[in-house]
Amino acid sequence: MSVAFFDGDLPPELSLKLRAQPSVAVDTETSGLDWSADQLLLCQLFSPATGPVLLRNVSGVPGELAALIADPKVVKVLHHAPFDLRFLEARWGIRAGSVACTKAASKLLNPSGAHEEHSLKSVLDRYLGVKLEKGAVRTSDWSTPVLSDEQVEYATGDVSHLLELHRAMSAALEAKSLTEIYAQVCAYMPIDAHLEVTGVPNPLVY
Repeated sequence: MSVAFFDGDLPPELSLKLRAQPSVAVDTETSGLDWSADQLLLCQLFSPATGPVLLRNVSGVPGELAALIADPKVVKVLHHAPFDLRFLEARWGIRAGSVACTKAASKLLNPSGAHEEHSLKSVLDRYLGVKLEKGAVRTSDWSTPVLSDEQVEYATGDVSHLLELHRAMSAALEAKSLTEIYAQVCAYMPIDAHLEVTGVPNPLVY
């Protein structure tokens, strides 16, 4: 599978192609876990029409990526969306519209499951039989000028299965009459991220 690399922003023609898709998988790599202190170093995208796309070396707001992420007509599929949405807004000035989170789906489908059962590795294995290796590359230096083959494989592996995973989990949610509540949970995620990033106290914490 060929991988497209871009610096700074997506080319306009690629952005339009992605925005013509019903859904696009999104993932990020960062320098740490704290959106208020750490850096957003890589954004991975995937659609069947484009294959994997890696964007890095962003300064300022990447307008084409921002338009895609904000587009309400394109469902952005992420795993642990609250993490990625906070980094995208805090570091690159991007607010999301229309997202779906496969980790949230896992928690609704398996509410008593242990924390590790909701990891992407575990969920992919359970729903698709995909074995995803998570080695030391996960915490490697994503700011390096040239990504290693292992880093590229890791980054594309994370994002390439998300759309298929979302389809499988959507069917499971429908079978348990959880589709509507899942949609409502996902709809609130961009709002929740925006409130926290902009310093507004959580209105649901009393």
